[in-house]
Amino acid sequence: MIGPGTGLGVGTLLDLGEGRFAALPGEGGHVDLPLSSPRETQLWQHIFNEIGHVSAETALSGSGLPRVYRAICAVDGHTPVLETPEAITAAGLAGDPIALEVLEQFCCWLGRVAGNNVLTTGARGGVYIVGGVIPRFADFFLESGFARCFADKGCMSDYFKGIPVWLVTAPYSGLVGAGVALDQA
Repeated sequence: MIGPGTGLGVGTLLDLGEGRFAALPGEGGHVDLPLSSPRETQLWQHIFNEIGHVSAETALSGSGLPRVYRAICAVDGHTPVLETPEAITAAGLAGDPIALEVLEQFCCWLGRVAGNNVLTTGARGGVYIVGGVIPRFADFFLESGFARCFADKGCMSDYFKGIPVWLVTAPYSGLVGAGVALDQA
């Protein structure tokens, strides 16, 4: 599970059999943001200069959208005019080229982080995309570079064949999960 929202939640759910599950605690949103191109390195450098350590959550959260937007504007010499995640998302969906690049970069970085988590945990049963950010641009997300970046792992790329990814759009899914955990306790 990976959920960009207020922060970046990352979790692993183990199937214990007989309808029982165990959640592994962790702070996966605070791993380093992965870089896979000179362009991403330029964006990372701008963010680093602004705040220091660049975790995945730094870019992959609601507050990450404006941070990535400012980085793209700085690297390309544009004056930033959009300030909120909502404004950036709306502009991107309306065709603004800078905001579109922000959404695409966001999806690519999310794919890289999710793919890294699959390799780390062996999560071949699938990945659930949760949180409040992606459902705001779900159609764009489905056509984005997420899937390519998710599986772009060099000699380990074949490992990702057949691993499903689901976008969770149900409201209150976190509360449902908490209810299941309480019921099992």
